[in-house]
Amino acid sequence: MKRLRVYGAILVVLLSIISTVVGAVFVTQGLSTKQFIVDGLRAEKVTLGIEESAVKAGEIVDTEQEARVAAVTLTQHLRDRYGTYADTKQGSPERTTYVQGLTLLNSLNEVVMGFGTVTMVIVSGVLLITMGLATGTVGVAMVGLARRVT
Repeated sequence: MKRLRVYGAILVVLLSIISTVVGAVFVTQGLSTKQFIVDGLRAEKVTLGIEESAVKAGEIVDTEQEARVAAVTLTQHLRDRYGTYADTKQGSPERTTYVQGLTLLNSLNEVVMGFGTVTMVIVSGVLLITMGLATGTVGVAMVGLARRVT
């Protein structure tokens, strides 16, 4: 019976190690992906929704909030100038411009969703690390208790 307790406690410690490692992988992948998104935004040099003085200072869209503002600004510009997609005539230059605007709008919305997903992955990783450390502490205590009990 003592051996079963020790093995059970060791299993708990092993599971805590796995949880901690998986959590660290989540955090690392989340941070890496976030940087990938930021680098992609910076490469495109989008300035929509940023004040003129900030643009002159070299500011570009490279955060979730700025991408969200740019998407709202673009939507407003498209609606003010052309109405909705259905309001433009098929084959017209207005529809072509509207579709080009929608392409940028969709990209900005994907960036916002990407940042949200990355945040969930990082938070999940931190939670797994925390649970792994807590479970590991309990597992180590269980090993100590199992060895003392006769």
